[in-house]
Amino acid sequence: MEKIYNESDFSSIKKQKKKYLAVYFVVLGIYAIASVGVWIAYFLQPYKSPDIWWIKLICFVLAGIFVIFSFIYLGIPFKRVRNYCKLLKGIEVGTSNGTVGEFDRYGSELEVRDGLEFSTLYFLEYNTKKQEFFERKVWMDTEKKPPEFEKGEHIKVYTHGNVLVGFDRLLDM
Repeated sequence: MEKIYNESDFSSIKKQKKKYLAVYFVVLGIYAIASVGVWIAYFLQPYKSPDIWWIKLICFVLAGIFVIFSFIYLGIPFKRVRNYCKLLKGIEVGTSNGTVGEFDRYGSELEVRDGLEFSTLYFLEYNTKKQEFFERKVWMDTEKKPPEFEKGEHIKVYTHGNVLVGFDRLLDM
């Protein structure tokens, strides 16, 4: 069986996830220290000081910048890395289904699943209950190089959640 993912993929994505979390917590720490400093400056001002509005403005701007950073950072790059890590963990721990099919074509569209982009591969598989062929769509990670199949080639495809995990080229059926 030719595998699409290997052990180093999972360890590298875990390191990347830890790096993203470390960066976020460093920014959170800087924001917390800056906020404490602004609050200390606010409480050290005399009663009804004309400079208090500057301190309030700095506090509001800091909070706004941190909230915007959190939504963008946790919503785009960290979420993508987290979903990719979850996919690889599921592949490593979970089971994969193997089916035999005839390769039909590469899809031109990109599918988005859990914030991850996949290209599509189409296989013709035989349904024993209905006694006919049906078209099966298998997702291939866009970060991996897709295997080069020829139309009509018989392939045993191993999938996990319809994501291509591995395959075997069959000589004759």
